[in-house]
Amino acid sequence: MNIELHLAWTLVGKHREPLNPELVQLLDGIATGGNLRYAAKAARLSYRHAWGVLKYWEQYFGHTLVALVRGRGAVLTSAGETLRETWHKTNERATAALEDAAAFARRGLDALTRQQEEGALSIVASHGLGVTTLAELLRNEGVDVDLQLLGSEQSLERYAAGACRVAGFHLPEGTLGTRLWRRFQPRLEAKRDVLLQVETRELGFMTKQGVTVNGVRDIAKQRLRFVNRQPGAGSRLVFDLLLADAGLKPAAIAGYHNEEYTHQAVAAIVAAGEADAAFGTRAAAERFGLQFHRELSEKYLLALTREDLHRKPYALVQRLLGSQTYKRALAAVPGCDTRASGKLIELKQLPTIAKLAKPAPRARKDTP
Repeated sequence: MNIELHLAWTLVGKHREPLNPELVQLLDGIATGGNLRYAAKAARLSYRHAWGVLKYWEQYFGHTLVALVRGRGAVLTSAGETLRETWHKTNERATAALEDAAAFARRGLDALTRQQEEGALSIVASHGLGVTTLAELLRNEGVDVDLQLLGSEQSLERYAAGACRVAGFHLPEGTLGTRLWRRFQPRLEAKRDVLLQVETRELGFMTKQGVTVNGVRDIAKQRLRFVNRQPGAGSRLVFDLLLADAGLKPAAIAGYHNEEYTHQAVAAIVAAGEADAAFGTRAAAERFGLQFHRELSEKYLLALTREDLHRKPYALVQRLLGSQTYKRALAAVPGCDTRASGKLIELKQLPTIAKLAKPAPRARKDTP
């Protein structure tokens, strides 16, 4: 069973007024096509109905949302653009929470109706475009996917406890990865488990245009308003290591305890002017028009048992990750490298594991 949850807006004043999604469809169409007739057609509305929708909401907000320009059709006013951007950025921030809630609902209803679980694929994973794309491709193949989005550490904890069959987590390259692996390794067993590479992506600081940082010390020195990821998230763990390497405590970062659950969410907050900086992916930064200051690359890995690797439906995971369909889906994502996607990695082959056999290096800040 699949369950989809969607965000519904209700404006509460003297009366409760549901915000009609048709309005945003029209605003999107005008922004794209430059006239109301194009927007109405794209929204599958009559021109007369579209005009009525616009006029109703202009009266409601007390602002003109669309301006008719002689010879140019129609353009959004600043009020129209504000409404459109607020709608999309809010929905973006709610996406991960809704996906998590939908996964919870699926598990609950499956148990209630006593549906057969055999053939379903249960994944608990850190949020990422790679794993959500994989889940969609699996569903296209007819696989019942139960995807729950949590932080890297929590995902591995669920896997070790037997609460899922696949766990997705991020591991930085270099010495930071070596140190994080010490935390992750106890949840996995070399004889039982194997890893599949999902993607490699760039991680760093995202800031407003005109704000330049060359590391975590600049965040503290400039007293930039920061928005953080939740405890246990892979990027939060990396950021904490960078803080420790710089000899800084969380109190040195203004906004350290302001937390969001996805890279898109923190990027949206910086883009909206509610924060000056965040730590996340290049893809999220560029999506919201932010500056990106690279710190390192990290691998997204899936853990599963070597026994499951050869069973349906888990055997399909490796094939899809290595497919051109998957790689084309992520080809336009900034900072995403899928050349090794689908590669099987034994725990003993993981580059950071070899370093653990040597004396632990002194903590230092990686050079991008």
